[in-house]
Amino acid sequence: MGDYPNLREFYQKGLILIGENDRASLLQKSQENASFEGSTHWLIAMEGTEKQPDVFHWKVRIYPSENNSVKCYKSPYYSSQHFTSIHDAMNFSNELSLKAREDQLNTLE
Repeated sequence: MGDYPNLREFYQKGLILIGENDRASLLQKSQENASFEGSTHWLIAMEGTEKQPDVFHWKVRIYPSENNSVKCYKSPYYSSQHFTSIHDAMNFSNELSLKAREDQLNTLE
């Protein structure tokens, strides 16, 4: 079960088709992680970790996926720094969704 995210506090958005520029970046990274190969879509999700009772830290993560499955929860394409506010994490995930639709995730550091 260690290959899967914290599904208790895991909120995903709908899949986004990977664009040409992002596919080139993903192919480059697939040399390091073979599970990225064959991916056709991005799955953008927020994952919360309880640090203290009722205090969560949130990360926004991007996973390469196929049309109906994600093969690499253990190693996302991108993982943000933590947010202490779910609202900040949601805003950032919306920004990443826009970047994905514009084929600009390859510009992330």
